Amino acid sequence: MLSLRNALEQLSRVDPFFNKLYILSSLKEHETQIFGEHIAKHCTFADYVEGRLTVVCDDFIWANEIRMLKRKLRKRILEMCKIEVRDILTKVELR
Repeated sequence: MLSLRNALEQLSRVDPFFNKLYILSSLKEHETQIFGEHIAKHCTFADYVEGRLTVVCDDFIWANEIRMLKRKLRKRILEMCKIEVRDILTKVELR
């Protein structure tokens, strides 16, 4: 029996919608390791389109922190998830 993750991985090879879901689920699975525990409390992966990853933060301070860490985050994502990210965009949703 296929696990949900394996099924999603297979579908991601043939359908862009499932590819996006697969990428986001992989990122969310490693969110704390990629961001670090403290930042992960304030930021989350929200969207991935054509190599551009959108991160939603709960404050402008955290969005700025993500912008400063872009290079390091892209490297961690590539190492942990095998996903190539060309750019990281930030969005703030105040809570």
